[in-house]
Amino acid sequence: MKCDECNVDVVRNDIHYECPECGLVCSDILENEVMLKDRHKDNNNLGSIIGKEKGSYKLRRLAVTSRMSSEERTMKKAQFYCNTSASEFSMCEASKLTVKEYYNKLKRKGVFTTKMGLEERTAALTYLVLREYNYSYTLLEVSKRLEIPSKRVSKLSRLFARTLSKSYVFSTSNINSLVEKFCLKLDKSRKFMYDCVHLYNYLETIDSHYPTSSYLAGIIYFVETTQPTKITTQKEIAEAFGIKEAKTVRNNYKNIMSKLHIKSTFGLTVEDIIEGIRWQDREV
Repeated sequence: MKCDECNVDVVRNDIHYECPECGLVCSDILENEVMLKDRHKDNNNLGSIIGKEKGSYKLRRLAVTSRMSSEERTMKKAQFYCNTSASEFSMCEASKLTVKEYYNKLKRKGVFTTKMGLEERTAALTYLVLREYNYSYTLLEVSKRLEIPSKRVSKLSRLFARTLSKSYVFSTSNINSLVEKFCLKLDKSRKFMYDCVHLYNYLETIDSHYPTSSYLAGIIYFVETTQPTKITTQKEIAEAFGIKEAKTVRNNYKNIMSKLHIKSTFGLTVEDIIEGIRWQDREV
């Protein structure tokens, strides 16, 4: 390359070419610019600059959490589990805040122990708040979705309820919504749903029973046997409730029969049974 003014060969000087005679800059060295860009990029990858490039969020988050105490990190993790559990059931914002509020209250009261995992605590609190806000979810459904044993969820939720003076939550149940939810899965009529609720309330006067999935499944199957034509099997009811074995439905059905002191529902309606009419009382 020659200088346009002096017509002599130019020489390389740092980042450009210039004339040795007049000092005219003829052109920049593009390779040097690329090299500088690559060097700047490499510096970012080494962590010297935390910007908006890929991976920078994790670095910023680590920088923040590293300054937290052990207790603060545990609380942050607990809030994450609270949000995750609440999201599984599409809970409203008020109920989500209630889960966090109850967690903080129980924390201050010193109720939590090292034997209670964060997942177990939040699962139990989520179930408690679901009951308080009248969401139609059974204990079995909560247990399956959050992958925590139902016995553990039940035990901790009742413990937390007593501490928070919320034991009344478990003395009442939104039976109408629960029955409607599962009956709709089985494509049942409103009359059928009414019979299930009516029978449940009648059984409560004989022997109060917590509305577990198995118990409600037994009631639905009982009402099914009073229909002119039985179209839903024990297995189908078990599947609707998420129960593993159909014999669980059968056993609860038998227990209900025993409570009512009847051997068969043949020729009887729910209204007949509630009024005290039994098959053996009918004239042949």
